[in-house]
Amino acid sequence: MFEPSDTSRKKCVQCWPLWIAIGFPILLIILQASPIAPNFVFVMLGVPTLLHAWAGAGIWAAILACRQMRKRMWKQAATSFVLPLAVLCVAFNFWPFIRSCNNAGDTVHFYVMHHSYTETVRATLPNGEPKLSTFNLGGMIWASRGFIYDESDEILRQPAMQTSNWKARAQNSELGCGYGALRVPGPSALTEHWYIASFGC
Repeated sequence: MFEPSDTSRKKCVQCWPLWIAIGFPILLIILQASPIAPNFVFVMLGVPTLLHAWAGAGIWAAILACRQMRKRMWKQAATSFVLPLAVLCVAFNFWPFIRSCNNAGDTVHFYVMHHSYTETVRATLPNGEPKLSTFNLGGMIWASRGFIYDESDEILRQPAMQTSNWKARAQNSELGCGYGALRVPGPSALTEHWYIASFGC
């Protein structure tokens, strides 16, 4: 007996290229927010494997779309073309895409761990200077990621505009290896003085 739910289920299955096109970046963001993100095996093997699988799915979706066009199944073909177009866009903007996923994942991680990080900063004994704390999530020998709490907000200033005291304290942390930083996005009540950071060690 025909069930309306069967038609809905079939339509959902036929839309798999759309779900994969949307789901893959979300998966990368979730993984980046998880404890597995800094793992060497995940970075060097896991991420490339996922990217190749996504690209392979895009090729198959393009083939399927061409077949659907020959059968004049225009709506299904348009849905199938979403995935190869997404893969093509990422191929031409690979590093911006990876950085966006990394930053989005770090942002999710920050909000999940916000209370813990804030309590750690509060527990830091005052020494008469604005607090400067680094939270390294780990990574490779040559690079890692994490967060910075900079009460004086000097981290984004040009070196000539940073005070000597700040530079001295930064030199004794991961910041001394070189760094890149951007503000954690979100409401200032939660993100004031907080930065997503990449370290050169």
